[in-house]
Amino acid sequence: MPSSNSATHIALPTSIRGLLRRVRLRLRRDAMVSGLLFVVCCAAVVFWTTTTLDAGWFQLQKLELPVGLRAILLAVLLPCGLLLLVTRVIYPMVRRLRDSDIALLVERRFPQFQDRLITSVETSRWIPDEGPLVKPMLERSLREADALAGKVAAEDVFDTSSLKRLGLMSGGLMLSVAFFGIVSPQSLTRWWSAFVRCDEIYRQRSTELVLHAVSQPGDRRIAFQTIDERLTYRHPRGADLELEMTVPDGGPHEGQNWVIPDRVRVDVIRVDGSRSRTYVSASSEWTFRFVVTQLQEPVEIELLAGDYRTRVPYRIDVVNPPGIDQIQLFCTYPEYTGWNQLRERTLTITGSEVPLPIGTSFELVATSSKSLQAVRIVSDQFELSGDRDSSRLILRDELAAANSRNEPLISGDGRTITARMMIVPAMSTTSDATSDPVNATTIDPASSILLIPASASLRFFLHDDDDVISSSPETLRVQGIQDAPPIVVTQMKGVGNAVTRLARIPVAGRIRDEYGLKSAGFEFLVDDESTWRPRPFRRVPATNATDFDLQRSDDEPFEIFDLQPLELSEGQTLTLSVVAADDNRMPNSAVTRSDPLLFRIVSNEELLSLLYTREIALRNRFEEVIAQLEEVRDDLQFHSDVARRVDAGGTSASLEDRTSLNTSATRCGNNLRRQTNELNSIMEAFEEIVQQLENNAIPPQQQAKDMRAMIVRPLQNVSGEMMPAADRAASAFRLAAIDSLPSETLVNHSSEKVSDVIASLKLILESVRDMAEFHELLKEGKAIGDKLEELMQKMKDLQKRELLEKLKGL
Repeated sequence: MPSSNSATHIALPTSIRGLLRRVRLRLRRDAMVSGLLFVVCCAAVVFWTTTTLDAGWFQLQKLELPVGLRAILLAVLLPCGLLLLVTRVIYPMVRRLRDSDIALLVERRFPQFQDRLITSVETSRWIPDEGPLVKPMLERSLREADALAGKVAAEDVFDTSSLKRLGLMSGGLMLSVAFFGIVSPQSLTRWWSAFVRCDEIYRQRSTELVLHAVSQPGDRRIAFQTIDERLTYRHPRGADLELEMTVPDGGPHEGQNWVIPDRVRVDVIRVDGSRSRTYVSASSEWTFRFVVTQLQEPVEIELLAGDYRTRVPYRIDVVNPPGIDQIQLFCTYPEYTGWNQLRERTLTITGSEVPLPIGTSFELVATSSKSLQAVRIVSDQFELSGDRDSSRLILRDELAAANSRNEPLISGDGRTITARMMIVPAMSTTSDATSDPVNATTIDPASSILLIPASASLRFFLHDDDDVISSSPETLRVQGIQDAPPIVVTQMKGVGNAVTRLARIPVAGRIRDEYGLKSAGFEFLVDDESTWRPRPFRRVPATNATDFDLQRSDDEPFEIFDLQPLELSEGQTLTLSVVAADDNRMPNSAVTRSDPLLFRIVSNEELLSLLYTREIALRNRFEEVIAQLEEVRDDLQFHSDVARRVDAGGTSASLEDRTSLNTSATRCGNNLRRQTNELNSIMEAFEEIVQQLENNAIPPQQQAKDMRAMIVRPLQNVSGEMMPAADRAASAFRLAAIDSLPSETLVNHSSEKVSDVIASLKLILESVRDMAEFHELLKEGKAIGDKLEELMQKMKDLQKRELLEKLKGL
């Protein structure tokens, strides 16, 4: 009996093997076709899905799908597609199909095999040899399966309805894609650029806008620059932002023009994320304008018009406009001023104006708050512009366009502006070689210094590296100080307009000049002369003296003009003036003449007569002072009794008496002060008479000395000592009366002081009268002399007539 582990192998019949082979091939083919159709369907679905997504996004945003999103989709879909292709197409073609699996498939489709086919396939591998009946039974099953296999077609094993449906679906989808490509050929290209190549821009617009910023001043159109991969415009802080959106020439295709939108939507995005939206209509056929007033913070700008939209918002950076932090002038003053040794030559300008002497040359150094690329210095006469390499000058009153200069106007770092200038008295409009070299041209050829007029307003227009031009210029007014002529103040002292021919005329005064005197002296005219004749001072001013007093010595605070060398006659006139000249050389020295002093030459007698008239007036004033002081004395004496009653009555004294005392004290004090002033005036008048007598050399000279000793000096003593003592006594009386203190003694003391003053003045008055009598005798003597001279002239005339008559008789 055979072992239970033994087996027998039976080969499959040819019909069964052919059936299995045909089913295997059909399985592989249908799996491949099904996989391909499924992949096609998926590809079409992806195409339509992405196309719809792109179209919807563009309708909403007028932008391409973000590159990142499309890259993610491609990164996801491409592996998925490859996976589908491998799993649904390649793998079914290469995977191993066992005969037993195919047999089971056929068994399920054809039940009439009744497991004979699977048994035959299994038997072909091995048959267990377990008994005499096993092998015959298996062989019988094999024969029956072989008979049935010959009758079965492989096509009948498969149901192709699902494959047909999948084919119809994939065919329809492909036809839709093909139809879409025929109707809109650029769509397939756009899809390929968008989702395969992942181009940033893949849609063709029909509308295009070009954005520029309109900058002031000058309505400059400035294009946005790429900064940190963003289109950026740098705008001055606080200025109005004006944007100009223009439809360019041409179109999306040759022969087409860009579509001009009805309006443009402008979105302003602020730093905090807030957004403001404005719709702008066309300002002209091709142009739209939008303004943001007084922009203070950075913003971003988005534009939407038709199918155009900015892909990345334009950035507006706010920067500070350029300005001048500091201006310094390194000055060289005219030598005649002496300022180069006395004044600081480096001036730091703190305001908008700087005064400088005419003729000053200076180097202007201005420090900017930002780095500059260009600068213009503009005035009413010229425009100086330049950069870091060169500069040029344009004259307002010349037809020449510009004069190039080799010197740069801005330093290499762009922060310092340097220009050399000189202040001149005037600007000439032509270049005449024969004219004054200071005024002949605007550029000094020897030193390349710009000559500016005496009053020039320099306006600085700054253009920084951010392409910002200052709309409000920095202004510096350079004010040339005209060298004023010397100031001459004079007055005659100790003489009047009538002088004798031997007079010495004292002239007091002061001469001042800002920078220094060159010369000073007398000039005079006699009678009708037209040419002034000079005469120097005894003491001439020091070189470049700025202040000069007319003074011969410490004891003589005046200069003297002596008439004796002129040998003038009575009746002639003299015009006297003080003349001073400075050392100004821009353009010429200035001369100042004082107000002329006019003198008439008179005789000694006539001058004494004039002085006598003044003495009479002074005597009357003197007598009036004495009368006023006597009234004060009488008032004080009267109120002595009143003060006695008040002192005796104490607090019970009558109000009337107290009021009377107060009034008297106040009245006396005021009157004393008035008379003191009057006495001083009288004293000065007598002193002037004395000086006139001395300066006119009136004989005898003892007369002037006597008048000073007998009148002037006593008056000085009374007004300087006695009158103040009387006033102090009256003030003490007034205070006692106000405070209700005992005042009888004070009243009597005041009365005594006033009486002393009166006594002294009466003595002086006697001297005044004696002097007046003397002058009156002189006047009478002059009158007698004039009468005698007149009689002598008549006698001479009578003798001439008698002589002529005798001659006629002969």
